[in-house]
Amino acid sequence: MLMGRLKRMAGAILLVTFFGGCGSETSAPPAGAVLSLAGTDANNDGVRDDIETYIDATYPAPANADTNRALRQYAKAAQSSILDADDAAKSIAHVTDRFRALECLMARRATDFHPVFVELRARILDTNPRSEAYLKADGQAAAVNIPLRPAEQWVGACL
Repeated sequence: MLMGRLKRMAGAILLVTFFGGCGSETSAPPAGAVLSLAGTDANNDGVRDDIETYIDATYPAPANADTNRALRQYAKAAQSSILDADDAAKSIAHVTDRFRALECLMARRATDFHPVFVELRARILDTNPRSEAYLKADGQAAAVNIPLRPAEQWVGACL
């Protein structure tokens, strides 16, 4: 049991290492943010309201419509990962969705996807319980090989 847990944790660490740290020096929960695991999603689109506000303010449509949609795609998959972290099958599906969203973001922001992604993820993982649930979901998927698609297929990952 301990070895299995260590392997899952190692997988989660590899995912975090591959995509950078979980935090950002510039992100902090906005004033008045709901700090429950789910947060507030008034329009029930799967993206927390504070995250939608950040995306819309930082990457407003129509000028940044592709980036805005790619970030929402990732935010929705990450939120699902956090909320379903106790379910192994759902965690694998959500981690796969996160990889597809990252491919979409890399297709849309080839030169600067990493800092854009790291800042968004830091805002999503703005509490310890959210970060722990995210890592738990990653641990659920650690034994599964979820490869990135070839770069020429990344735009096809966009929803």
